Amino acid sequence: MTDRRPRTYVYRGPVPLWLLLFIAPLGLLFLTSLVLALMVAAGAAAIAALILPRWWRRPPLGDARTIELDKSQYHRIETRAPRDPH
Repeated sequence: MTDRRPRTYVYRGPVPLWLLLFIAPLGLLFLTSLVLALMVAAGAAAIAALILPRWWRRPPLGDARTIELDKSQYHRIETRAPRDPH
């Protein structure tokens, strides 16, 4: 009950010029680095979207790595659960 409450001071005057001159370059530096990072990320994504599909192509149909099965060699697997007849 005898604890002292911390006091909160509120400044209601105009913003001092020295504070603006100190914070403005930091804000501009942050915004500039943010814009540059977004540009680099967008450039990397564009390059990846154009180049990577050319490297990772699916093999053409009839490739030597594929085999053909006769209908007697396989059967279709049902993807749905069978219905209960009751």
